[in-house]
Amino acid sequence: MSELVQAYGTKEAPLSIEQARAKIRSDFTRFAQMVINGVTLPAGHVFAQSPALGINHQLTWYLGCEIKSANAGLSVFGHLAVADDKDSNQLHIEARYFHPELHFRDENGKAKSSRDYNPGFGAHLWVDQGRPYWGMNRTLIEGRQFLSDVPTAEAMAEEVVARLNHAISARAQPHEAEAVSGL
Repeated sequence: MSELVQAYGTKEAPLSIEQARAKIRSDFTRFAQMVINGVTLPAGHVFAQSPALGINHQLTWYLGCEIKSANAGLSVFGHLAVADDKDSNQLHIEARYFHPELHFRDENGKAKSSRDYNPGFGAHLWVDQGRPYWGMNRTLIEGRQFLSDVPTAEAMAEEVVARLNHAISARAQPHEAEAVSGL
């Protein structure tokens, strides 16, 4: 049995709900910090740290529960530090984290599972350049936006950082972006 499977519980040996929540919190926080520290954002861009989009909110947005929140994915967001919906050079970045199959017992001792179709860690990535309206931006990460069955949160964070940095480096420069958006 792999260490990954043991760390996320099995049908035969599920984690307690407290252990499951702590495991999700620990792995996502480590992943998010590695992404934030490893991705080079363009000037004027920041990673979301606000109460509405930051790491702690991601972990508790669904009824205050890490497990329910993580079932739909936990995200790290990058955006302009000062919002400007007319800026055609801005980037919208998201790295959505998915944990492996998780087996746990709820507060009543009932065995449950989460993401039972995920054999390993996974991520979905977005890097869009342009105004934040439909048809006014373009993707910079086409063909490299999905990762699945990654053995560790650290290995996934390293690959996410590499893919995001590659996409960011492909962004149009101000004069190119204006031609793309028709300005």
